[in-house]
Amino acid sequence: MGVGGMLEQSLGIPSYYGTVFGTLLIAGFLATTIDAEVRLNRYFLEELWASIFYRPPALLRSYFFNSFLCVGTMFLLGYTNAFLSIWPIFGSANQLLAALTLLGIAVWLFRKGKKYLFLIYPALFMMVTALLALVYLLFKVYGPEGNWTLIAVDLILIGLALGVLFLTLKAFLFRNIPSPVKTHSKLPT
Repeated sequence: MGVGGMLEQSLGIPSYYGTVFGTLLIAGFLATTIDAEVRLNRYFLEELWASIFYRPPALLRSYFFNSFLCVGTMFLLGYTNAFLSIWPIFGSANQLLAALTLLGIAVWLFRKGKKYLFLIYPALFMMVTALLALVYLLFKVYGPEGNWTLIAVDLILIGLALGVLFLTLKAFLFRNIPSPVKTHSKLPT
């Protein structure tokens, strides 16, 4: 209905048409997101089984089993309302990923000798915000609840973020360190 009201106010389209359009957008977004999520989780599970077992059993290599495992886990999260517990850490991890992406691009631009400060400021703002949210969740939400799984995930995210910050700082301070990627001065003929 929000989309319907917005389209009516801005473009003069009747709100009932805009509401149908908004519903189609949400349904399409959800369907494609869930499809991609199940597919990626299935791939991750197949790679996990291949790294754990020398020759994974046929059941663990099955598309149907791994897809069912993903969908079953999603169903349990939805049925038990467990997603309410993991949603805040998901939001923090999502913002953290955006900040780390900006830092990675800033380092790349820095090494190329291009302007990069326009990425550093929003990256640092997002990094500080996400880290503060993770610390808040750790001490005010997951710690008092004794939710050890989310405490561990929270600590891992904080550790990984600090590690990337350290590597970013190292990249800026030690500019003359050669890149691990070999570059050739001449292209092969």
